[in-house]
Amino acid sequence: MFLLLRPQSKCQASVGAFESQHLPAVACGLIDTKIDQNQIALLPRKIAALTSTAESPVFIIVTSTVAAEQCRLLKGLWPKSVVFFAVGASTGEILQQAGVKVIVPKEARTEGLLALPELQQLVNRSIVIMKGFGGRELLYDSLTTRGAQVEEWEVYKRVKLPAPKSTQDWHKTQIRCIIATSGEVINAAFEYFDHHWLTAINWIVVSDRTAQILVKLGVTQIQVSHDASDQALIYCA
Repeated sequence: MFLLLRPQSKCQASVGAFESQHLPAVACGLIDTKIDQNQIALLPRKIAALTSTAESPVFIIVTSTVAAEQCRLLKGLWPKSVVFFAVGASTGEILQQAGVKVIVPKEARTEGLLALPELQQLVNRSIVIMKGFGGRELLYDSLTTRGAQVEEWEVYKRVKLPAPKSTQDWHKTQIRCIIATSGEVINAAFEYFDHHWLTAINWIVVSDRTAQILVKLGVTQIQVSHDASDQALIYCA
């Protein structure tokens, strides 16, 4: 059985995707997301201040489905000339449902975004990263190094749950592989579960950066997925 460590809101859907491919899985939510209403209240003013023209559009990089949903709710406020980028297909789909065109990399993670041809020559380009609090340092640093003027609009927080919430009862002897989709859930797992078990089992993670977190924690059996989508994780499994 696979143990899927994802934000609580995505657990049930991921289990369904695995079971549809006849892969037994249990998902365990260790963290969840909480919208920061104070930051959301500032967005209309921030959007109004964007200077975006057809000749020099502002790039809006949306890093999660949570951030994309906030973009969708404000769809009438965005200048028509802004260009949206989404880190993955699910995030891009929410933006497309809002009626905006969006560029989505084939590789659904930071490295995929940074490989896009549109994000190579960025001198004096204005870029907004819509994200949660913390993280995405590689994205910010790389865009800045390429000459962009980058703002980070942090609209939600990741909060550790008081206790793990699983889609069904499970025991560690049933688990043959743990799948983790972020550094936050890895760190939470090492707070909640037995370290000896965690370091002895196989892991699948979604980037070299998350793999390095596991290495520092003593894990040696690590496979890196193409991205964080259920389809890519199932392919790895």
